[in-house]
Amino acid sequence: MNNLKTYQLSVLRMCVLHSRAGESKFTESEYRTTKAGFAGEEKVIQFLAEARLSKETRIFRNVLIDGTQIDIVVVNPRFVCILEVKNMTGELFFSVHNKQFYRLNGEGKKEGMRNPELQLQRAVKVLQRRLHSKEVDVRVRGIIVLASRSGIVVEAPHLFPVIPIDALTDLLEKMESSSRELFNREDLKIMRKLMKGNTMKVEDSQLFERLNLDGRKLRCGVRCTECFHIGMVRTYSTWLCYRCGYRDKDAHLATLQEYQLLFGREISSKELKWWLGIEDRFLCLRILNHSHESYQFGPKNRVYILKFEPYRLERFLASEMRKR
Repeated sequence: MNNLKTYQLSVLRMCVLHSRAGESKFTESEYRTTKAGFAGEEKVIQFLAEARLSKETRIFRNVLIDGTQIDIVVVNPRFVCILEVKNMTGELFFSVHNKQFYRLNGEGKKEGMRNPELQLQRAVKVLQRRLHSKEVDVRVRGIIVLASRSGIVVEAPHLFPVIPIDALTDLLEKMESSSRELFNREDLKIMRKLMKGNTMKVEDSQLFERLNLDGRKLRCGVRCTECFHIGMVRTYSTWLCYRCGYRDKDAHLATLQEYQLLFGREISSKELKWWLGIEDRFLCLRILNHSHESYQFGPKNRVYILKFEPYRLERFLASEMRKR
């Protein structure tokens, strides 16, 4: 089945939220930052595909270890390396003295940002500690990768190398050829299992608090699966988009995937009515009966566990990534 990967969910979540939240400086900033980060990771993955590394090499994206999110982890028979990807432009400064990080934009203005070096340092320590707890004694390395060629390092970090994306494949190939380590199959198996088992969750429980948003004030309604306008109308057993005239009897299924990204997989009939913008109780029950995989009884009524089918949002994600 064609399906979205877990590393695509964070950017998809922000695209959904941005389209339904209205104007908000916090949402707009997070939306653009998340999209830029995702685009940068996509570039890095393309370069990694060109690297002449062992066939046993595995690439893992959006790994979550003890609450710490890691962009990309390269697990090679001779090394483990975390890639902290930054898709930034302008002049970049890693201050050795106060651990701050800032950039000068095109207007010469300083912009303070999260320090990629400290983010990478945290990720390396967390992954190293988790591997040691499983009795896998390997050294975890780290590289800061600049995905944009418009990012220029003026003051470099001192803990980890920072390189342009064009230098990535050569550096990893040298890392493999010069390494004196060779992991046994059991250690490789443990590391791969750890990465696969710690991917990002469906929803981000702190999303609304972080962006100072009220989830109940989002724009609700079924999104057109053709033009992506929100507000399709139920008519004659199908959904009709008054903007483009498109009809789709299953458009609500994609909209329910959006709900899961924002609020989780559990939903009640009352919440479904609110999210889809419908009043018909019998229509609500029919939709729930065809779109849930299980249910449980809550304090007041039945709570349904929705089927998770994020592939239904692939075209929407592609459309969002084309926007500037």
